[in-house]
Amino acid sequence: MELLKNLFAAAQHYSNEVLLFADPVHQVHNNENDYCWQLKGSNNTKTALANTGRRRLNIIGAINPVNLQPTVMLTEENCCVDVIEAFLEEIKNQYSTASSICIILDNAKYQRAYSVQHKAAQLNINLVYLPPYCPNLNLIERLWRYFKKKIMKNRYYPTFSEFETCVEQFFINFEQHLDDLKTLLSFKFGIIKAT
Repeated sequence: MELLKNLFAAAQHYSNEVLLFADPVHQVHNNENDYCWQLKGSNNTKTALANTGRRRLNIIGAINPVNLQPTVMLTEENCCVDVIEAFLEEIKNQYSTASSICIILDNAKYQRAYSVQHKAAQLNINLVYLPPYCPNLNLIERLWRYFKKKIMKNRYYPTFSEFETCVEQFFINFEQHLDDLKTLLSFKFGIIKAT
């Protein structure tokens, strides 16, 4: 926790040092039901349309907590070492003038693979792995929760291309969500104590 605070302070102070929180989200092309209200005893039933749910869009993303700038790669391929290495190259291209890039991420096998660590070292990217079972320490998890609320909850997309377009538009028009995200992506972490 102290390491995260120090990295964040350094990223705020030095303009050419970049701190990113990264993690993929695997979004199935299907409606995600959320809660709704109905008067007790009412005969008005709600219908939720659904798709087969077999196709999914993998969104590999990183968020800069200082300027709230996202880096996103969309693919239908499964997350694997090759996809993560391509994503690291995308980050390096986006922050080509940065003196240092530090990425906080979880311990997924495809992110911790030796070839990914080697690729990161080649690109001068420092990978910092969170302890196991600590998604509360990864800021991008808050972005994914917000994304699902805006794009997935109680939304039906008849075709995969409509679904993909809506996801793309969310990130193309990302600045429209900044007021909401400024409070969500603050550097305040909930500590979960073991019992």
